Amino acid sequence: MAWNIPVIIAAGQVTKKEASAVQGGSPVDLMAEAVKIAAEDGGLTKQALEKADLLITTSLFSDDGIINPPGCVADKLDLSGARCMVSGYGGTAPHSMLYHAIKAVAENKAGLVILTGAEAQHTRQQAMRSQTFTGWNLSSQRPCLAPLSPVGLFDGACETEHLHGLSLPATVYPMFENALRRRYGRTIVDHTQAVGRLMSRLSSVAAQNPYAWFQESFTPEEIITVSDANRNTAFPYTKRMNAMLLVNQAAALIITSETQALKMGVDRSKFIYVHGYAEAHDHWHVLEREAYGFSPAINIVGRSALAQAGVNIGQIDFFDLYSCFPVAVQVTRDMLGISENDSRSLTVTGGLPYFGGPGNNYVMHAMAQMVEVLRRHPGKLGLVTGNSFYMTKHSAAICSTKPAENNAAVIADLSLCQKAVDRGPRYKIESEPTGRATVETYTVIFDRNNIPEKGLVIGQQEDGKRFAAYTPSDPSLLAAMIRDDFCGTQGKVLSKNKINLFTPD
Repeated sequence: MAWNIPVIIAAGQVTKKEASAVQGGSPVDLMAEAVKIAAEDGGLTKQALEKADLLITTSLFSDDGIINPPGCVADKLDLSGARCMVSGYGGTAPHSMLYHAIKAVAENKAGLVILTGAEAQHTRQQAMRSQTFTGWNLSSQRPCLAPLSPVGLFDGACETEHLHGLSLPATVYPMFENALRRRYGRTIVDHTQAVGRLMSRLSSVAAQNPYAWFQESFTPEEIITVSDANRNTAFPYTKRMNAMLLVNQAAALIITSETQALKMGVDRSKFIYVHGYAEAHDHWHVLEREAYGFSPAINIVGRSALAQAGVNIGQIDFFDLYSCFPVAVQVTRDMLGISENDSRSLTVTGGLPYFGGPGNNYVMHAMAQMVEVLRRHPGKLGLVTGNSFYMTKHSAAICSTKPAENNAAVIADLSLCQKAVDRGPRYKIESEPTGRATVETYTVIFDRNNIPEKGLVIGQQEDGKRFAAYTPSDPSLLAAMIRDDFCGTQGKVLSKNKINLFTPD
């Protein structure tokens, strides 16, 4: 078949640090504004924009009172001919949307595609505090296509994981971090200092980014040291190591064919081509994973995207590695083959704890920012990764201003990555464990007053089956778990009414 050559022709971002009025400051309003900014960026007239025939929005975390978000955005922009679609949940959603768009354009199933997403969690929070929030109160009667992904907000964990806190990212990622420290063979102190240095580098990028929620460069000590502004969340993480969700941010991309872009008068200097794209998920449930502090899917996805682009990791000039928590950056870095002392920055935005983490839409911002960076550096290559749920789903896109050869990213068989991941070892889950057991990884969860509240472990029974369990809430035990490495600790586990308790020897 004759393939069109898809190009990203426009990008736009919105960050509003002040809480808006609910009427006029909704996610729909932010998305519409981001699209208009993108259209201006691409030099598109209102009439040209209204020719869009496909609009996809990321699923909202706070859609209270919004019925049919993509339809609402289309209504606001007068996109009479646009088919509407919502993404489904997960941090990789903007990448899946991008792939769907370039494939639709390449196959002549869409002519002009708009991708956008937003969150207005900051406005929502302030309105709730003042008891003025009664929902966004927006609706559209437009028909919608089936969601791009059927996965819902709470579909990332099984029952025993939900019951033991493994459906909360702020609980799970610290457990991955402790496993990674063990994998590196570091002391708690040494690893904490390394994490501080890593995240400080990210914050220094956010400090220079006008779209960042926190335009402030934090020192390693300010990131790792507990203070009134930086409480403990779950060991070994402080608040400044967590994604910042309470933001008002939106981003948009516009995609069409190279031929159509030229007919519309878009300057070639605006064109961004996708050279490589891949996505896959690790074994879906955390308790099934081959290992912690490690990701076969990131490794396989990264290699596939690089192969499509015909380059190696050393030839990538700019990165944005998904950074909801420090362990996500480190594992992605390791799996892609980037050394810890590599001088290249690992973010173009500043990362989710400092730039902001607008729900499912962060990667849209990373892509929009990468578009801007690559235009300033013609011919250079940029790689953006995505991450969903609990380092579960992974994606990678490689882009450049120079044309891609053979539409490799479009014609690649994405299922091959998943098949490769699925061949890896998979642990069996024991929802009601009993007997002798060993801790693989753990965390201690703090309350909002900075007091250790509960211990949580992932362990193995003697038969090799995995389980999740709480520990006794003895303050001396929790203090020891923070002070000393608890990985490898042996003890007994028992289950009562599906709630598991691990007691160390």
